[in-house]
Amino acid sequence: MLGRHSAAAGRAAGGGAGARQSSRKAGAWHGQGTSTADAVSNIIYKTPTAQKTSHHMHVLNCFMQDEPGILTRATGIMAARGYNIDSVVVSRTEIPGLSRMTIAVKGEQAVVQQARKQLEDLPQVWAVVDLSDAKVIEREILLIKLSTLGPEHLRCSDSMCTPRQPVAPSVVHERERRLAEDQRQESASGVAAPHVQILESGRRLGYIRSLAAMFGARVVDVGAECCIVELCAKSERVDAFMKIAAPYGILEAARSGRMAMSRTAKLSLYESGDAPVATAAVPPPDLSHLPPS
Repeated sequence: MLGRHSAAAGRAAGGGAGARQSSRKAGAWHGQGTSTADAVSNIIYKTPTAQKTSHHMHVLNCFMQDEPGILTRATGIMAARGYNIDSVVVSRTEIPGLSRMTIAVKGEQAVVQQARKQLEDLPQVWAVVDLSDAKVIEREILLIKLSTLGPEHLRCSDSMCTPRQPVAPSVVHERERRLAEDQRQESASGVAAPHVQILESGRRLGYIRSLAAMFGARVVDVGAECCIVELCAKSERVDAFMKIAAPYGILEAARSGRMAMSRTAKLSLYESGDAPVATAAVPPPDLSHLPPS
């Protein structure tokens, strides 16, 4: 009995010491004039938060009359605000004398809307439609020239591939002369027999055809050393195809730019005409910078 009473007294004494230590810590907080809630609030306010921006891709369809200089004025409005236009596609419409210009630009929502209003103020512009938040069909056409002999057998001339840097005319002529000499030397020495190159070209061409079929593309031209592939797809799909086809050796590539057209609102003739119109959802306010309640 005496041992049990001594153990209980020891636990009570230990509990009292812990309580006194906690009270001393709480007193230290209160002695500094800062409570626990104030300390947590200071941590929240002093922690830097990432600034959320509204930069995203905007697609504008601008319908304008066919007049000289209207394209320069329209693109100048976007350039005056410091925007680097991703792509501009101008094409004719079914109305004679009216063209459609599709502008793809990345920027803030408010500033792009101001540029849109300035485009609408031009007398040659009939209408400007913002397709950024609408359901649209987007397509882009790619023509890419790939080597069928591999990247180690690239033979670039001015008419065969895109220049990698600015070159002087004398350098171009010297490059053409060296290319002709190399071809004569190879044919004279017999290092690479023609039938070997034909077999290698046919094997790589089969790989390129299989890759093009996966992306829905097609080979539109075939030569002794290269082929041309045509792809009509979304911009992201075009980017992916160019990255995968890069190991074959890209001699030349041309992209038309993004074209966009809104989808049909009615999908069935049996739909009622008084269907509710879907409104754009308003994003909830960002409350991450506020202290906890």
